[in-house]
Amino acid sequence: MDIKEQYKKRITQKISFLISLVIALIFITIISINVGSSGMTVKESISTLLGNGNDKSNLIVYGIRLPRILGGFFVGIGIALSGMIIQSSLNNPLASPSTIGISSASALGANIAIIVLSGLGMEAGSMVTAICSFIASALCMILVLAISNLKRSDKTKVILAGVALNALFSAITIIIQYYADETKLSAAVAWTFGDLGRVNYKEVVIIMLTSLISSVIVYMYRWNMNAMDSGEQVAHSLGVNTVYMRNLSIFLAAFNTGICVAFVGVIGFVGLLAPQLTKRIIGEDKRFMIPGSLLMGAVIVLFSDMLARTIAAPLVLPVGAITSIIGAPVFGYILLKEN
Repeated sequence: MDIKEQYKKRITQKISFLISLVIALIFITIISINVGSSGMTVKESISTLLGNGNDKSNLIVYGIRLPRILGGFFVGIGIALSGMIIQSSLNNPLASPSTIGISSASALGANIAIIVLSGLGMEAGSMVTAICSFIASALCMILVLAISNLKRSDKTKVILAGVALNALFSAITIIIQYYADETKLSAAVAWTFGDLGRVNYKEVVIIMLTSLISSVIVYMYRWNMNAMDSGEQVAHSLGVNTVYMRNLSIFLAAFNTGICVAFVGVIGFVGLLAPQLTKRIIGEDKRFMIPGSLLMGAVIVLFSDMLARTIAAPLVLPVGAITSIIGAPVFGYILLKEN
């Protein structure tokens, strides 16, 4: 087999993997629509989707399950995209939105809304909480970008700065929660758990537009990101503006993570897990790794949500806890392998 045939075979394998992810997504979506504690049968769910449902089944399928599935799909895409571009721009397989403090900043913003603003007499509804969460993530993004653009600042310093910011935001969150009463503390902690059940159609549209526009922008820079995978010096020698790519990656990662966390809470390990699994199966060529990572992120979130609704039914577990349980062993494997 000559080189050309080997290349064609490898491309076919990558395309086949992407198709298998799409099939897995369809399969998981069908199961998710029929999973719940309402007692609806598969036939009733399908009939409702075809427009033949009653008021109760329409409420369950269109009002509860469908926005949850759509939200999980686009949240998975947004968080996976954030993890992939952070890992590529910093050339670190263990980098993720959590690494540079974005997730902790978003959680801090939510705690400020739920505990501090409520204590001052302001009504902290879901939208106010989301806005505060996003503002905090944007502040973290500005700080990381400022550090990234300092003289002699490299990818290692950016990661170390992110770790420091992560610790700072977590410490402030603990202090705020320490002085909260039981009701507000319970609400703040419950928000921190990733929960797709709180998202509605308006919020799904916001998450969808954010993730899809960001995905298109990242795909436009796929060749630059391929160069960044070889290190900033190699990328710079190939004509890539490495500072611009690093700043763009941090901005898009913070923007997507901030939006997702603002509406559904913290869903851990997806930004780390999805790109790493994809890379080990189809390689680092961004032509295929970008769509592969996005689909993998959606599969992980929807599969985790399906488990969250079935493991302890009729109770619904936080999807963020399930993704962490799945991601922790993989994180350990990657860490040991990198060492």
